[in-house]
Amino acid sequence: MLKNACTFISSPLRRFSFGADTSSYKCIALKLQLAQYISDIYKDGVRVFYCVCEQGVDLWAAEIIIRIMKDDPTTKLYCVIPYEEQAAKWDTDTRELYYTVLAESTEVVFLNKRYKKGCIAKAYSAVLECADKVFAALVGKSENEILKWPCMKGKEVFCCLGRLPVGADKS
Repeated sequence: MLKNACTFISSPLRRFSFGADTSSYKCIALKLQLAQYISDIYKDGVRVFYCVCEQGVDLWAAEIIIRIMKDDPTTKLYCVIPYEEQAAKWDTDTRELYYTVLAESTEVVFLNKRYKKGCIAKAYSAVLECADKVFAALVGKSENEILKWPCMKGKEVFCCLGRLPVGADKS
């Protein structure tokens, strides 16, 4: 685990109340919270980021980090991609953003050639293992279960939807 490294975990966009409607005020609020969090930890010295580049929060975070990298070459973005065809069925704009992020990131690691059951979970496990800070945007009843692992491992978890996960109140 790297000190001062951050990763992102998120529910799929379809699970959020706004779905894929990125013009929704709820989506805009989430994006603003994400940007503020990245800005805050960057000011605190975080320069290493890990991302799975799934649609939504992951990809939005990567986009913000790429912008930071243009002004600060000490900032690094490592993309851990579950499988090579991850973006094949995404809409054109999202797919273009994905390929731009991959092209401009520090390093890209593909875990599988094709989709395999559990490959997305493995990618999230890999990035969670690498970072000591976690931005979590999770909805649904499995939120506490998903966050138990990083909390038990002593990671600093920022839960952006206002709910404090089990074990995260250790500060």
